[in-house]
Amino acid sequence: MEHDIGFLTGILEHLNVGVFVLDAEGRYIYVNQTYCGFFDRTPDYFEEASIQTMKDLNYLSSSVWEQVLERKAPVTALMTITHDDANRVYHHFTSAVPIFHQDGSIKSIVYLIDPMENIAMRIQEGILNKQYMRGTAASSPAAVEGVIAESPEMKKLLALLATVSKSDASILITGPTGSGKQVLAEYAHRTSARVSGPFVGIDCAAIPENLLESELFGYEKGAFTGASVRGKAGQIEMADGGTLFLDEINSMPLGLQGKLLHVFETKKIRRIGTNEERPIDFRLICASNEKLEELIRNGSFRSDLYYRISVVPIHVPPLRERKEDIVALTLQFLQLFCNKYSCIKVLSEEMLNAIKAYDWPGNVRELRNFIERIVVTSPDTDVMVDTLPDWLRQSVFHHAPEAGQSEYGLLPASYGAEFSFRSYMEQCEKRLLQESLARLQTPARVAAELKLDLSNVYRKLRKHGL
Repeated sequence: MEHDIGFLTGILEHLNVGVFVLDAEGRYIYVNQTYCGFFDRTPDYFEEASIQTMKDLNYLSSSVWEQVLERKAPVTALMTITHDDANRVYHHFTSAVPIFHQDGSIKSIVYLIDPMENIAMRIQEGILNKQYMRGTAASSPAAVEGVIAESPEMKKLLALLATVSKSDASILITGPTGSGKQVLAEYAHRTSARVSGPFVGIDCAAIPENLLESELFGYEKGAFTGASVRGKAGQIEMADGGTLFLDEINSMPLGLQGKLLHVFETKKIRRIGTNEERPIDFRLICASNEKLEELIRNGSFRSDLYYRISVVPIHVPPLRERKEDIVALTLQFLQLFCNKYSCIKVLSEEMLNAIKAYDWPGNVRELRNFIERIVVTSPDTDVMVDTLPDWLRQSVFHHAPEAGQSEYGLLPASYGAEFSFRSYMEQCEKRLLQESLARLQTPARVAAELKLDLSNVYRKLRKHGL
């Protein structure tokens, strides 16, 4: 089958691996767009370049070109590319294949170059697609403006935020610790008209109470002992023209809540040590890991402040209630830490299934920390990570067998006269329903996860007295 050069070049330009060709002197004959992207350069840049040029510019620490010339055979090696503008080091697998003249001398060398993270991603996607072909896996990660949203709950939440972000209405984001409230606040800022302004985040629980007022409101020179002679602008003032994010506002001391309310209502701020008020313009987003309504009832949070900050209330569900996001988040964190530590790690099918089944009481933060842990603690020579930590194995695969039971749980060590296949399956069904209901809380969620009709789930719950 014959094709013209343009057709073949078009194929090379659409590959997601770098392709380039060198002559016997190490000069570039051809580069595709993917390879150019590794260096943030156009093809014209390489017309007068060579391997020696790239070394002189410290882009390459070494090259397989000399090895191919010496061996007169294909060579594969792990190469290091330094991007001086971005101050980053990238590791790529490079395969070089020589093309010979009739007399046996090398005419040119064809290279394929692929970043380590690309290789790991293809392997990981292959494992996911293996599950997908069996109808058991989630799709590949879907990120909207940097926020993972595979679950229906998160998709609805992001749609609401995208709509609300067009206005300046105050947003209150509630949810358990580690569920990603700041990520959503940053998303609301990026999708708003204030995206060109600053995003100032303040963790109200992390600043000591005696320093919180000066951090928030700033102070004039000489306002108190130890104050800077130049004075200092507060964090609220620094949010002028942008978005102010108050994380864990439930930790705000009652004495400061009235001052905050005044700022929110008047859009004016007064530094400590002066009576002068400065106008300020910002979009307010607050977050709380506690129910503020309960704090209002026990007198530790002002109701008027609550109504001011909760024009648009948004609740982030815990990770256990949005299982579809777990695999997507896992792969995002895996790529992040593989890039950070310059390694290739792929999670086995068993590991992915265990991660997806676990409840993650620490939510997204716990999942992120776990992925970083397995990346840095797995042996350097291991690409596939398939060893489950004991705590994860015990949590996912339940408890050790009780006396009189086998390692498989309900199955008795020996079959007695009362044992039957039907009774054993009834016990399995009851335990599955018990554990699913305890984890998912509602029959509707149980029905969705077990792929049963809701009426069927209710019937089984009644049968087992659940």
